[in-house]
Amino acid sequence: MMASEEHLSKRTLVLGCGNVLYGDDGFGPAVATSLAARYPIPDDAAVVNLGLSTRGFIFDVLLASRQPKRIIVVDAMERHGRRPGELFEVPLDELSKEKVDDFSFHQGPTSNLLKELRDFCGIEIVIVSCQPERIPAEMEVGLSPPVRAATDEAARLIYERYLRDV
Repeated sequence: MMASEEHLSKRTLVLGCGNVLYGDDGFGPAVATSLAARYPIPDDAAVVNLGLSTRGFIFDVLLASRQPKRIIVVDAMERHGRRPGELFEVPLDELSKEKVDDFSFHQGPTSNLLKELRDFCGIEIVIVSCQPERIPAEMEVGLSPPVRAATDEAARLIYERYLRDV
């Protein structure tokens, strides 16, 4: 998916990232779907279900003459010591090095592009994540029960913190 002029004209973008064909990696798209279905999205915001199109979309934003002020990336991310379904925000500078130059559906979005958006374009980057229970090696559609339960909570959190009073 390419970033359209409509996306680039919004103040806030919420990007649901991940592969719905690999279990809990579909968390980001599920949150985008829940958010769009359950809450009134302000005119100056957009919720985009990116699936696996994250890198290209972010690259389009980086090259655009118009850009949002805030990007909220929603993705499943494994963090040692967290419970499956636990929600947390990840500071951009804390993404591990393997996320800097590569993109895989088992990892978060390409952090080097996000850092450029933050450092050179002044865009606020927020990463909302969920601890997966299972990201299978082979295709397996459907979220685990704890991650499925976390999708509506993540949608509520994003709406209340970043969209309700925009």
